[in-house]
Amino acid sequence: MRRTFVVLAAVLVLTGAFAAAGSGGGGQASGPGVLTQVNEQLAAMGLNIRAEQIEFFTIGQSRPSNRVHGQEFRWVPNDTRRTWGQGTDITYLVDGSDGRTASGLTSAQTEAAIDRSLDTWDAEDCMSEVDIVERADPGRDPDFFDSLFGFGQAGGTFADITEAGWLPRDFFEAVGGPGGGRGILAFSVSFIFVEDDGETPTDINGDNRLDTALNEVYYNDTFGDRRDDRAGNPWGIDVALPGIDVETVALHEAGHGLSQGHFGKAFATSSNGKLHFAPRAVMNAGYSGVQQTIDQTDNAGHCSIWASWPNN
Repeated sequence: MRRTFVVLAAVLVLTGAFAAAGSGGGGQASGPGVLTQVNEQLAAMGLNIRAEQIEFFTIGQSRPSNRVHGQEFRWVPNDTRRTWGQGTDITYLVDGSDGRTASGLTSAQTEAAIDRSLDTWDAEDCMSEVDIVERADPGRDPDFFDSLFGFGQAGGTFADITEAGWLPRDFFEAVGGPGGGRGILAFSVSFIFVEDDGETPTDINGDNRLDTALNEVYYNDTFGDRRDDRAGNPWGIDVALPGIDVETVALHEAGHGLSQGHFGKAFATSSNGKLHFAPRAVMNAGYSGVQQTIDQTDNAGHCSIWASWPNN
């Protein structure tokens, strides 16, 4: 069951120097080079985390995920390094300051949709030993990946999963490379812990998986912006295509936050170019319409990760 806690523990607090390192938005490489440059900045700050993977959720042509290592990464129960965490629970936070959309949704509407998506994963039987706990918005910037590209200020970490809100098209172009601002609906960026040498990923529980430190999720505000060429695909609540349903996208991104990757094969109908997936699932790499429930395929992947928690 999802519970809400108002007591916050911000442990990873980034200074103004971190923001300055990535300000301007013009010095970052796109594609796989993004992770290299981000991690160089994290190393320069003396932090023991590194960006491990960016997973893009798109409309139309899909984009490959950017990843540093081939090895899986997972949350570690009772990981004391995650002092923003809470024992065997998984915590999340919604940044209310960036919740409004250019298509006209309020922060209350988008947060409610995101909450429903976490509730859906939390209701799965294999989550019986896990509580997904919502942290209250601290009233300050609770994310930092965007600041590396000159968008927003460097904030702190207050939860395992941070729903960072809706950002401008240029941010997605910078992270995803040419065309990313038009095609990427949202992305999830996951961070891992590294040893004191700044390079070697940790595996403190010996499960042969890298240790997840935190996860941030960003949504593209170009969809529904009347000034852009995606005005015809507005963010909405329970909306069919060509609209984009917030809860569907949030459910997909929450899956990444809970350690699931993409699966399913994509193919297009030759007559109209419409994209299809086999099997159709929440964790497909591309958007194909409203999908607010978890089917058997998604559940199998989810339970392979969480059924034995916290004895992973």
